[in-house]
Amino acid sequence: MRGHVHKRGATWTVVYDEGHDENGHRRQRSKGGFHTRREAQAFLTDTLARLGDGSYAQPSKTAVRDYLEQEWLPAIESTVRPLTFTQYRSVVRLRILPTLGHLRLQTLTGGHLNSLYRELEQAGLSVSTRRLTHAVLHRALKDAVRWGRLVRNPADLADPPAAARTRAQAWTAKELARFLEHVHGDRLFPLWRLAATTGMRRGELLGLTWRCLDLDGGRLSVEQQLVPTRGGCTFGPPKSARSRRTIALDAETVRILGEHREAQLLERAFAGEAYVDGDLVFAGELGGPIHPQRLTEWFGKLRKAAGIPTGTLHILRHTAATLALTEGVPVHIVAARLGDNPNTVLSTYAHLLAQSDELAAERVAALV
Repeated sequence: MRGHVHKRGATWTVVYDEGHDENGHRRQRSKGGFHTRREAQAFLTDTLARLGDGSYAQPSKTAVRDYLEQEWLPAIESTVRPLTFTQYRSVVRLRILPTLGHLRLQTLTGGHLNSLYRELEQAGLSVSTRRLTHAVLHRALKDAVRWGRLVRNPADLADPPAAARTRAQAWTAKELARFLEHVHGDRLFPLWRLAATTGMRRGELLGLTWRCLDLDGGRLSVEQQLVPTRGGCTFGPPKSARSRRTIALDAETVRILGEHREAQLLERAFAGEAYVDGDLVFAGELGGPIHPQRLTEWFGKLRKAAGIPTGTLHILRHTAATLALTEGVPVHIVAARLGDNPNTVLSTYAHLLAQSDELAAERVAALV
């Protein structure tokens, strides 16, 4: 690569070869406005080095708005889950573009991002919302670097909001028993029982098929999940590689699921041709999937009717994990059943295990 600097009026200008265009013609670019020859030479040296190692980004006037809406979002739409894409698009349009959209992509700095985070904080947005905004920006700008639009990621130079310390809540064994007793006659009682004994996620429960449920062997396999989308829901792969797992079932849960299968067959026979058999273990009365949000809302009504003051549907997962750990089930086994990382499980539920800690102290002391 070749280049030189020369004086133009009161300032210095850099001229360098950028490479060749699609027709094989040499492409030359210039940049002026340097106050001293030393500044110009430093820019030229750095630019030639970037051209040599492949980290050079061709100068562009593309605005942040055009990059995000016309390039990045269309490019990633087919690579992420529908719900994730909807979330990304919402963050871009509602949180990022109003403040940063008019700026040139290549002039974006860590300071610009910090100013955005400060504005979002002053607007009263939660830490989780601000951290999500940073995560979306970081990925979008990382892709811009990978695609040769930026030399480096400005989000790496920003100061994202610190993560808020959140603690998982769980019911006591008595509260769980009270809830299960209250919902015993509910059509979805087998789902509530399965959630409470396995800690399966909402989408995993609703995506479970009879093909993946072995009643004779007392096991089930998590191979897909049902996720909400804009205007409906769709089936997708489990949340992560760890989430694709096999879970052992207790005898009572197996019995309840067996009875549920018989009841479902009666529903199908009664519905006749109107029944759409998707092989779902937990389906609507005509065989179709149950929308995840509808399940969440129904759980809330049942929980209140049972006289339990707190807890979203996810609390069944937290409770299953906490009770297992309290009863001495090893962390790695609990994590495997949940489809989660053992370190995450330990950090999430450690504060709920004070009784186990006291029990350990007593048992160790008894050995001394």
